[in-house]
Amino acid sequence: MNKLYLIFVVFAFSGLLFANIPVPSNAASNLDYMLTLAEDAKRYCKSQIETKTNLDPKIIELYGQSLSDVDKLASAIETNDVKSAREYFVSSMQKMKQISIMLNKLDSSERKSQPSQQNLVLDRYEINIQKLKAVSAKVNADIDFEEIDNLMILAKQDNAKGNYEQARQVLEQVAKKGKSIHKNLESIYEENKIIRAKALAQKYVERVNIMIMQAKELGLMDSINKLEQSKINLVSANNTTVIKKHIKFVLVLNQDIQETKAQVIDEVKQSQIQLSKQQKLSSQISQLENKANLLTSNADGNNAAIYYLEKAFSIIESAKRDLNDPSKDISTKIKQIQDLILKVEKLLQETT
Repeated sequence: MNKLYLIFVVFAFSGLLFANIPVPSNAASNLDYMLTLAEDAKRYCKSQIETKTNLDPKIIELYGQSLSDVDKLASAIETNDVKSAREYFVSSMQKMKQISIMLNKLDSSERKSQPSQQNLVLDRYEINIQKLKAVSAKVNADIDFEEIDNLMILAKQDNAKGNYEQARQVLEQVAKKGKSIHKNLESIYEENKIIRAKALAQKYVERVNIMIMQAKELGLMDSINKLEQSKINLVSANNTTVIKKHIKFVLVLNQDIQETKAQVIDEVKQSQIQLSKQQKLSSQISQLENKANLLTSNADGNNAAIYYLEKAFSIIESAKRDLNDPSKDISTKIKQIQDLILKVEKLLQETT
């Protein structure tokens, strides 16, 4: 198999080497994976076309048709049209395979005048290896890169000597080794995700315990039961998506609890205000009653004064009964009592 076409196959059909760095969190569906292959093949063809001059117009035409097929493939996947998706996938890959063959022929004719093409491929592999190393360091993976580094050194040496076929064979080994490292990193990344998810779940379990205490203080039995179940769900979950779902539910419960707490606090404040108002009114009534009692002792023989005092005592009793009823206007009755006492005081002053 010729050099360029083999490299295309390695990238497009053998897992695309390192094209998916950083490591994805979930495996793609079959349809999504077809789109991934098509998109990576499209990018690869584009990168190869851009390095060429005096291209055959048919290559450009085929490339345009392949782009259209990839766009249609994406649309078919969005509508879950499996049959059309497969057809557009096969069509696009066939066109790009044909482009690869045509580019390979062009590359063969230009090999002597453009020996740097092989160097570009080697550079790309080396860049991808560096990406793997960066991911390995990020996830604290203990991966030995000595073997793949030695293979790259060997490929460079063969390429420098003009042994292109041997370099190609070495690159096949690099691709296999790179794919193996990629899978290993993916596994480590998933394990780390589970560890982080568990830590996040534990953090919210502690928060749920606090929320349960708050709910108990407020007497929210339904919320308490839901929180207890949420705690169990968080402890047993080992998937980030599931944990986020339970956390979202906990946050909704927390909002309900905080709203209820705010309402209770407001009711307590209103109650305190009402109590303070009642105490003030009660004190006023008590003072007026004491004053009326004093006036009674001086009202003997003054029928008008006695009449007004009896009326004042009647309103005082009524005001006492209404103290605990916020809907009743006690201040009006207090004003009536004050007016009656004032009349009695004037009557008694006139007789002295």
